[in-house]
Parts: sequence; C-alpha cells; structure tokens
Amino acid sequence: MLESQLNKGINIIREYSNEFPSKSGIYKMIASNNEILYVGKAKNLSKRVKSYANPLKLNFRLQKMISLINKIDFIITKDEAHALLLEASLIKEIKPKFNILLKDDKSYPYIVLRRSHKWTQVKKHRGKKVKGDKYFGPFASVYHVNNTLDILQKIFPIRTCSDYEIENRKRPCIQYQIKRCTAPCTNLIKNKEYDKIVSDLNNFLMGKGNKVLKDLLKTMNIYSKKLEFEKAAAIRDKIRSLEKINHLSNKVLEKVGSVDIFCITKINDIFAIEVIFLRYGRNFGSNTHYPYVFDKEKEDNILNKFIAQFYNYTSNIPNEIYVSHKIKEKELLEKALSIKSKNNVKVKIPNDKNIIETINYGIKKAEKNLAEKISKISKITKLNKLIEKKFDLKNSINKIEVYDNSHFAGKEAVGSYIVADDNGFLNNEYRKFNIKEASTNDDYGMMKEVLSRRLKRAEKDFLPDLIIVDGGPGQLSVAKNILQEYNIKNVSLISISKGKFRNSNNEVFYNFFGKKIILCTDDPVFYYLQRLRDEAHRFAINNHRIKRKNNLFSSQIDNIENIGPKRKKNLLLYFGSVNELKNAKLDKIEQVPGISKKVAKTIYNYFR
Repeated sequence: MLESQLNKGINIIREYSNEFPSKSGIYKMIASNNEILYVGKAKNLSKRVKSYANPLKLNFRLQKMISLINKIDFIITKDEAHALLLEASLIKEIKPKFNILLKDDKSYPYIVLRRSHKWTQVKKHRGKKVKGDKYFGPFASVYHVNNTLDILQKIFPIRTCSDYEIENRKRPCIQYQIKRCTAPCTNLIKNKEYDKIVSDLNNFLMGKGNKVLKDLLKTMNIYSKKLEFEKAAAIRDKIRSLEKINHLSNKVLEKVGSVDIFCITKINDIFAIEVIFLRYGRNFGSNTHYPYVFDKEKEDNILNKFIAQFYNYTSNIPNEIYVSHKIKEKELLEKALSIKSKNNVKVKIPNDKNIIETINYGIKKAEKNLAEKISKISKITKLNKLIEKKFDLKNSINKIEVYDNSHFAGKEAVGSYIVADDNGFLNNEYRKFNIKEASTNDDYGMMKEVLSRRLKRAEKDFLPDLIIVDGGPGQLSVAKNILQEYNIKNVSLISISKGKFRNSNNEVFYNFFGKKIILCTDDPVFYYLQRLRDEAHRFAINNHRIKRKNNLFSSQIDNIENIGPKRKKNLLLYFGSVNELKNAKLDKIEQVPGISKKVAKTIYNYFR
C-alpha cells in the first residue's frame, strides 16, 4: 500500500517540478485534504523539488510524507536568504507535521523605560515596541524580569504605576513608604532629581554599573560632609545592593557584550536546546527548548532550523550568536538574520574561554532538564498503558481531553475541557464554551452542547485518543451518542463520578460500555485520573468565576443608556466601584474622561 502511494507521490513531484522555475523560493507539500505537510526553502525550486523523486535518497519520514502528497505549491523570493526567512515564518504560522518545529512559541519579556510621560515609568513589557521608549532584554522568563525589577526598585526608586494612577493619586502609595518609589505623583521629588535616577538606572542596565557606583559614592560623601547621615546611610545601602548584584553577575562576561548562545544536546534521539541571553555582560537567564524532531536528524541541521525559527518569536537579534556545534548553511543563516535585524549578524563557534564555560553550563542544564522530561514522559506513558489495560481500551492512549461544566444556581454556566499528553498539561490547547442553547439546570444538555461544539468541526488528526467526562453513566451515555453522531470511532471514552462525598477519594469510574471499574486508592492510575479530573474542574471553576465576576461587577451600569464598554471602563477606573458611582455627585461624574454633561446627568438620574 505504502509503495503504491509512494510511487504516486513521486509521479506528482516529477510532474510539478518540471513546471517550477529555476529561482529561489519556498515550496509547500500539500495533502489531498489541503493540509500542508511540509514547507521547505530552495535556491533552485525546480532542482530542489525534483530531488524528492529519487527513492534511494529517501528515509522513512520522507517516504511517508511523499506518499501523502497530492499537490505542490511555491512562492518565489528575492534570494535564498529571503526564502529561509519566509520558510521560518510559514513554519511558525502553519506548523506542518513533517518540519522540525520550535514548539515553545512564546514571546520573551523585556524591561522598558517608558519616556512618553514626564515621569518615566519602569515595567515589564511584552509585544510591540513603542518608538522613543528604551527596552532591555529579552529576558528568559517573567520570573527573571520580576526578580530584576524587584532588586532595581530598591536601588532606583522609579514609579511602576500606570499613567492613570499617577495623574489621580492624592497621596503617596505604599511603594513610597517602603522606599521603592520617590512619589512623583505628589511632587515629592523634582524633575531634575528624578531624571538623574532614571539616568542611573539606564546606565546600569546598559552595563555601566561602575559609573553608577562612583556617582553614588560621590553623593554619599557629600551627604556625610553635610552631616545628613540618614540620607548617606540610604545611599550606602544602595551601594551595597549594587555591589551584591555585580558580585552575583558573571564579571568575566563583561567584555562579551550582548550575545545569544545556543547549546544543543540529545538523549536517545530526543533533543534539547538551551538558549542563553547575555546583555551588556549580564546573564538575563536561559530557557530549555525541546524541538519537534524526526529520527536520524543531525545537530547541524536542527540548530540551523531552530535558530531561524527562534528569531520569528523575538525580534531582538544581537550582532553575535554563539553555537555549541557547527551548523549547516552558516553563511546563509547569517545573511538571513542580517536582513531581518538590519545589522551585520555573525554566527560563531567560540574560542573564548568564558563563552566556552557558559556553553558547557548550558549543555549540562539542557541535559538535566531533558533527562527529567524523558523520565516524566516515561512515567506518563506507563500510566496511559495501565489505563488502556484497566479500562479495556482498544486504541493506544497519548493525548487526553477532560470535560467539565460549572454554574452557580443555574447562572453563568460555562463548559470547558483541558488537554494532556506525554509532556503533561497543554495549557495553550485548553478551551472554554459559554453555554448558549442548553438549560443551565440540565447537566446532560450542557455536556451535549460542549461536546458537539468541540467535535463537529474536529479534524481527525487533532482528535484526542481518550475523552474523560465528569459524571456517571448519564454523562457517559451523552458522550457516546455524540461520538456516534459524528461517526468518530478511534476515540476512547471513560467517565469519573465524584461519589457520595466530594474530595474523599471515593470516585467511581466507568469504561466505554458503562461497566464500573474499581481502582484502589493506592493505585497510581487512581491518582493520575484524579489529577486530570481536578485540573479540568479547576479550569472550569476559574472560567465560571471570571464570568460571574464580570456580570456582577458591571450589570447595573449595563442598563444605563449610552454607556458602552469604553465609558463603562472609564467610570469604574475613576470611581473604583459601582457603589462609589452610585453616591457620586453630578459634578464628579462630569469629570470622568469621555463623559459629557448630558451623559453624566443620565447616569446621575439613573441611580436616583
């Protein structure tokens, strides 16, 4: 069967490649259901695509891909470097299953000095950058940003509050009391003095810590000579904190400047890549990534593809990138990254002793995290095998969806499901549904609505191997009917009933056929299923609480004429609560941004 499909795919490749131009660009291998199987780049499209027609050069992965091909599409680019950038961008967007994939598709946080207000604000930032503001990063995680900000605020007391708060505050907040802000909101500091603190913070983040220390020592001596010992002691404490930071940061990296370091390792053909951020000689943290890789891939190709995709998630590309291994098409990657960053980017294997030590540290950290991940996967795989056996399931279990509903006295009903696989909980695949059709007093109806909305448009490739529903035989029967209605046959089904007393480890389990399955409380499968159910319950409850809070918080304002979301937000921000708005005088309501005298009178009269 595979051989005939492979020959068919090879014939399609030969047919399309004869029509392709001999120019650079990207090509897309597409299946009969229009699923994009693979995205590749080429210096010569015709020649590159034609190379897939030689069966002697095809490994099993490529044979499988070619057997699924129905057509091939292409896009011409200016040159091969632009093709590499487009390839990385499309892989990020489409996530084809036969490509090497960077699965950790998150943006990285920064610290920003917001200069758009006369009192500069320091805060963490993600997303689009604003012209005129100063950004420092990227940092490996929000933890690293929060930790850095916490230390910096002790030394450089710059405001972190919003523009709205600073404009409307009448007296200093707690941050001023604990000496983490100089209270510019109440003009307890002059602009010139505040700007000096901002300048010192900027210099410190730029790696000019010694200059800041010298300035602080000079200021401390001035206060001492004036016998202002309290002020001198405060400066002394800041100096000690700065010296502590300098001691903790790796001083030997000061000459390195700003670089990113990529360290690759593998255990049993599973790869991990540690990305380390160094900025101005300071370590801004590191992250371990686990790229989706097929068997027999080599480090040089994985690292090349990974780096190209990585800089689709962060636009901050340093001029120097260090790698632990030689990479494939290094010059092409350098050219592509230089185009993207509009600077000259070099990719190097280091010969500097300090960078080599940092790479060795990165490899060891990646190996440790990878070993833990493999151990976790192995443990979950064993548990899934036990579920298959105990519940008499016909298919293998890898991906699981767990469903739950939540409401309060029949109001604010929400249905949801969570997703888990060998890697643990997949938070980015969790989904919630506001109940639209079913009665909120009808648990069966709510379960039917949620499952129907989930499964009626589901692609076969994206279905779970096992669905777990919260409930007894009734909910199980509803779920079985939905699977039959949509002709879904390769998904197993079980249910978990809470038992007579919640949280007392007396859950009752049912398999697909409604047979009660007895699990002892010392059985690891019992606690694994309980953990899955509890996560689904937590997610459902949180969504219900958010909906309930929003409805309760704004229900009265919703009834006022000419009050939309923007005016509603301004009113609540200005007064803090609906009760404060109720008791407000007319002239106070008129002061709210976006509220005219006519609208203010409508609001005032509504509450009276």
